[in-house]
Amino acid sequence: MTILVILAAGLGSRFGGNKQLAEFGPQQLTLMEYNLINAENAGFKRVVFVIRPELEQLIRQQVISRLPKGITYDFAVQNFDDLPLGCTLPEQRTKPLGTAHALWCCRELITDSFAVINADDFYGKQAFVLLLKQSTETAKDYLMVAYQLQNTLSDFGGVNRGLCKLNEQNYLTSIEECEQIKANDQGISGVLSSNNATIKLSRECLISMNCWFFNPDIFVALEQAISELLTSIKNHRLDVNQECYLPSVVMQQIEQKKRKVKVLSTTDSWFGLTYPQDSKQVDEKITALFAKK
Repeated sequence: MTILVILAAGLGSRFGGNKQLAEFGPQQLTLMEYNLINAENAGFKRVVFVIRPELEQLIRQQVISRLPKGITYDFAVQNFDDLPLGCTLPEQRTKPLGTAHALWCCRELITDSFAVINADDFYGKQAFVLLLKQSTETAKDYLMVAYQLQNTLSDFGGVNRGLCKLNEQNYLTSIEECEQIKANDQGISGVLSSNNATIKLSRECLISMNCWFFNPDIFVALEQAISELLTSIKNHRLDVNQECYLPSVVMQQIEQKKRKVKVLSTTDSWFGLTYPQDSKQVDEKITALFAKK
């Protein structure tokens, strides 16, 4: 497993533009390029960028021209025309179909197991090492790298995170969405999406940040989930702009006992871009990590 899929088709609405192309640090690179430096050092050999059509030329000019020499690349395009057989999109749909659809759009480029990350997040060194090491020891299981909550918070307001629950063998049993997570003098608190209850959270509790390892059979599950979403929208059971999220598809696989997900935990800090004011802090962190000795 030496393939890395980078989900880079996001609109960056809250950020105010193409945050996946924002540049930082001493080398003035994008976050996905800093991830690729760590991925290549860990042993990854190929990257598949999932993009919107209008981003291809920009990424070719800005990113492809300076890819690490040991990395080959492909583009997969996420657009409304690429849908499961028999599915149609409502005319009034304006939003992309979500991360599950984004990943499904690269199905024809992948025949082996692979890792997945977001383009606008930084995952540290350890995640890529853990994925490659563990992937050689697993056959059918999926993998997920989880981060300690304290290493994923923002100084600029509350964040939403997926709280992970594991069994004694470190297999994922659930991901529960928690919103408005903030740290204060009393500790860390958040609001559960399921019942709107405010809860206190441990600094060390494990969080899903969309860092995965999959086998190609995930594409069958993704296609089914996308089809079910579009059918529900067509039958007015869901809002027309409802998205299909990758973690939801994974949880469905777990609940139906089709796959297990081994959780690998890292103590590295995760950071990403959500708001424009995140840029200064991201630049400082990247500079500290990649400043030339």
